[in-house]
Amino acid sequence: MSDTTQLENRIVELDQAVANTPDNTDLLYELGRALESLGRLEEALSKFESIVRLEPEDHESIHAVGAINLKLGNDSMAILSLKRATALWQEQPDYFADLGEALYKTGDLQGARVALEQARDLALPNEEVSERVRQVLNKL
Repeated sequence: MSDTTQLENRIVELDQAVANTPDNTDLLYELGRALESLGRLEEALSKFESIVRLEPEDHESIHAVGAINLKLGNDSMAILSLKRATALWQEQPDYFADLGEALYKTGDLQGARVALEQARDLALPNEEVSERVRQVLNKL
């Protein structure tokens, strides 16, 4: 059985579990990640937004809302969520890297630089995010 088929089967299982316990944010999160992995971004976004409604301080889900909006080209929505995620957890380089990328896409080069430098300062040198940050900073 292929990985995609296994993931699709898992999504069916998770959908059923969420239908039985719609307030279970752990199941919603797993379902959102699975949908995102298959490129079903709008559906994944909906799951993460549901989590944020249930748990307004869940920085991981807030970040996921921002990151998916960034992928979908909803840059202003991405920025709002990513700023909120960085305010809730100020030590996560991925959050700042995504915020920097969103700000860069909207032409806020100064804001992008600040966010990306924060990401760079928080990341370990061998982390994947470090290379991503370096690439965008080189464009500024």
